Amino acid sequence: ESITFPEGITLQEMSDIIVSRNFENFDPGEFITLTQDKEGYLFPDTYQFLPDDTAKIFVNTLTKTFNKKTQDLQKTYTGQRSWEDIITMASIIEKEASNNFEEQQIVAGILWKRIDQGMLLQVDAPFVYAIGKGSTQLRTSDLRADGPYNTYTRKGLTPTPIGNPGLSAIEAAMNPVESLYFFYLHDMNGGIHYGVTHDDHVRNKRAYL
Repeated sequence: ESITFPEGITLQEMSDIIVSRNFENFDPGEFITLTQDKEGYLFPDTYQFLPDDTAKIFVNTLTKTFNKKTQDLQKTYTGQRSWEDIITMASIIEKEASNNFEEQQIVAGILWKRIDQGMLLQVDAPFVYAIGKGSTQLRTSDLRADGPYNTYTRKGLTPTPIGNPGLSAIEAAMNPVESLYFFYLHDMNGGIHYGVTHDDHVRNKRAYL
């Protein structure tokens, strides 16, 4: 039976999709237990599974595929970042940029630069993961409420990936494009607008949001 997991999907969302497809021997509780430290490391793709496959088979297949698909990238990577940081950043890029590789690389460059310069990341995507709210639903109180996934109150990357990234986002995290930009936002049509200074960003907000 064919089943597709989109790029950026979380473990909980994977489990929900499998449950909705009525795999009779699939235990969602077992799936979540088996994947406790695996957020980010199950590969989003289209798979063929048998109707009586168990949670264990799903987890093993998704993990093996991740390792197979990323082993060459891991081997050839010569940068300074840890593999864990790369995957966490890729999971954020997956939600913060479109599927356009060039855009993913520029966003990666901006976010790494913010980290390297000791700035807050200030990205909204982790809120969806932590409290289930997207950019349009976030209130100022949410941004101020400190928590491990709040990149407005805590510096650096989130403690874990916030989803399971695809190859493009992983490659972008490994090969960021340097730019003058420190800011970006998406308009209502998904177009991206970059800013060098905070003033640029405020102007873009007024113009595009």
